[in-house]
Amino acid sequence: MSEKTFGTIVTNKGIELITSATLEEKKVNIIELGVGDGGGAYYQPTPSMTELKHENWRGAVGNVSISEQSPNMIDIVAVVPSDVGGWTIREMAIFDNLGNMIAICNTPDTEKVIITSGAAGEIELTMHIEVSNTESITFTVDPSVVTATKKDLKEHNTSPSAHKNLFDNKADVVDLNNHINNTEIHVNAETMGNYNTAIAGLIAHKENEIRHVTAEDKASWNTAATVAAEALNVAQQASNKLNEALSRLAQVEDGLYSNITGNPFNILFNNLEGVVIKKGVWNKEKQRIEC
Repeated sequence: MSEKTFGTIVTNKGIELITSATLEEKKVNIIELGVGDGGGAYYQPTPSMTELKHENWRGAVGNVSISEQSPNMIDIVAVVPSDVGGWTIREMAIFDNLGNMIAICNTPDTEKVIITSGAAGEIELTMHIEVSNTESITFTVDPSVVTATKKDLKEHNTSPSAHKNLFDNKADVVDLNNHINNTEIHVNAETMGNYNTAIAGLIAHKENEIRHVTAEDKASWNTAATVAAEALNVAQQASNKLNEALSRLAQVEDGLYSNITGNPFNILFNNLEGVVIKKGVWNKEKQRIEC
């Protein structure tokens, strides 16, 4: 059996699209990376292929960079999530926004386990593609699908420069102690007890029915005020009638005891509202004008 070889080739469709994009000053927009198991065995891809032999997963491109080995080589990275797996990776391909397979590669057998197997589930895959004109290719990377592998997280956690700006701005222990012991910012237990006592007193005061009348009490007061106003009106009318009777009695007394045979007062007034006195004096008690 001949020795196995591995590598990436640009498909005929990919060459056609990249050439057309170069001539028309456009770009081929690559958005996805697909992974397959090669149909269960190693094989050599051909430029005429338009799809993987047996695709198991396809996802958004997570990262793109120019390879350090060559300015014409592009490294395309995608992360297969932890809940996908249970097969062997033997092939990869990249696709544009119209679903065209631009390049394909075969890979050494790589087991893609799932997280339930107890191993690290996610796997980061890098596909290298070499083209003569990298400016004719563009990549759409969705930040929401970029997944950090456990290796990335470990390197981040052990990096002395990770979150350096946060450590540089960390609070000094003395500053923290001063803040904690600042009685203007934090109340002590005694003050908090006073607050609780005051709040309890306010609640008790509010619920005290001796100090605060009920709605029924207020309603009875309004009824009593209405009755009192009506009684006052009746009393005023009775007083007016009494004054009228007293005036007539005085006329009789004048006729009997003062030799007055006529009635010098033909008109009695409750008040002088609307009356202009030209001559005489208003006798408020007897409700008459006397000359």
